Amino acid sequence: ESLQELWKAISRVAFILLMLVSSVSLGVGGIVIMNIMLVSVVERTQEIGVRLALGAKKRDIRRQFLVETVILSLLGGMIGVLAGWTFAVLVSTYSPLPAKVTGWSVGLALLLGAGTGMIFGVYPATRAAKLDPITALRTE
Repeated sequence: ESLQELWKAISRVAFILLMLVSSVSLGVGGIVIMNIMLVSVVERTQEIGVRLALGAKKRDIRRQFLVETVILSLLGGMIGVLAGWTFAVLVSTYSPLPAKVTGWSVGLALLLGAGTGMIFGVYPATRAAKLDPITALRTE
């Protein structure tokens, strides 16, 4: 019984540590995505200016950048799921430990990735939508 209690305590601490590491990873990944999208806004300032000058609404620009951010984060999530699945296969093949990837965990991972992309993509998308078309067309 004491061994079971010790194992439960160790499992609880490991679960909490994994949640903390996952949270920090999501935050760092979100900041990376936001920086990538901010660079994209700067590099595509003229394109945004042309679209605005031709009549695109601010919400269209915002939506375009949010969709790009979500696609970027989903792609990263898919790569993470593939890496996790590969690691689980290797663990179950070469060790006595059982390891498998469940469908709900894949769905949750992709949902968290898309959500992180959406949250951290709002600022770059809003910044792109707020560009003045005349100023944007003049930049090089």
